[in-house]
Amino acid sequence: AVLALIDPRDPELPLLLLRRSASLRSHPGQVALPGGAHSPEDGALWRTALREAEEEVGVPAAAVELRGRASVVPTWNSGFNIAPFVGLLLRPFEPRLSEGEVEDCFWLALLPGGRPARPALERVEVAEGAFEVSGYRKGDHFVWGATGAIVTDLLGRLGAAPG
Repeated sequence: AVLALIDPRDPELPLLLLRRSASLRSHPGQVALPGGAHSPEDGALWRTALREAEEEVGVPAAAVELRGRASVVPTWNSGFNIAPFVGLLLRPFEPRLSEGEVEDCFWLALLPGGRPARPALERVEVAEGAFEVSGYRKGDHFVWGATGAIVTDLLGRLGAAPG
């Protein structure tokens, strides 16, 4: 489960993303939404997304208003099915990055300048090889793969499909 946290106070609707630590075994250095594997103690799957967001980047669960779930996204290389839960940020928070797990966090505008974020084709290199993929650029960060698919889904739900 992952948390697609959007700040509705900003008209560009920024989405909170993180860059995973380069030392991680799975998806090292890649951009992701806060989230992780379900634990039985979590109960409902949406609680996993909230717990992981607090652990990874310091988002207090009380600062999030859950609004629903976006489409489940399968990953082709690790075999996970990602369940994104959409939440609105109710108040600012001070990011606290989980040492050894998260290198950085940043906000990606879904509607930069009032227009839908536009995907771009870029070449990425991963353990499985080099590929040209569609994704979203934010400074040094390239949002692609399952996370990019979630961004595209969110844009479509906003009635702002990229194009």
